[in-house]
Amino acid sequence: MKKLNLLVLAALLCAFNVSFAQEGGMSEDEMMKKWMETCSPKAEHEMLANGAGEWDCVTKFWMGPGAEPMVSTGTCVSTMVNGGRVLSETFNGSVMGMPFEGHGMAGFDNFNKVWWSSWTDNMGTAMMYMEGTSDDGGKTITFNTTMDEPVMGVKDKPVRFKSSWKSDDVHVFESWDEVGTEHEFKAMEITYTRKK
Repeated sequence: MKKLNLLVLAALLCAFNVSFAQEGGMSEDEMMKKWMETCSPKAEHEMLANGAGEWDCVTKFWMGPGAEPMVSTGTCVSTMVNGGRVLSETFNGSVMGMPFEGHGMAGFDNFNKVWWSSWTDNMGTAMMYMEGTSDDGGKTITFNTTMDEPVMGVKDKPVRFKSSWKSDDVHVFESWDEVGTEHEFKAMEITYTRKK
C-alpha cells in the first residue's frame, strides 16, 4: 500500500511538473526548491515537538457559568510523526466516571500559515477539525471554530479553544462554550504535566 501511495504521489508530481513546463512556468529545479521550502519542518514544528512525551493530565469540566468543576485525571502519550511535521497524541482518562479515549493530531501548515488540529474520541463518531492563530510562535494558539452538539441537535455551535505553554513541562488546553453570547463560560481545562 505504501508503494502504491508513493507511485501515485510521484505521478501527480510529474503531471504537475509537465503542466508548469507547458505553461512556461518554473523550471523543475525551481519547483523542487519551492516544494522543499513549503513541505520542510520549520520553527513552528520544533515548537510542536515540545509536546512529545508522556504526560499526567488533570481535567476540569464546567457544566455552566458559576458551576463547580468536575475533576478527573488521565494520561497522554504524544509523538512526532510524518518526519517531525505532526504531533500525534493518545489520551486516556475518564469523563463523568466513564472511560475516555481520545486521539488528536496537530500541525502547522507552512503554505497557509495556520495552526491546525484534529480530534476524535470514543464519545462520538465525528472528527473535529480546527484552525488557529498564534502571535508568539506557537506558545499560545487560539482556535475559534464550531462544533456539533448531538444531544441538543445543534450543529456548528461557536466554540473557542486555547493551547498555552506555561513551561517546557506544563501546558494547558482550555475551551469556552456559548461563545459570542452573554452566557459565554469556560467549559474545560486540561493541565498536562510531563512525567519525570
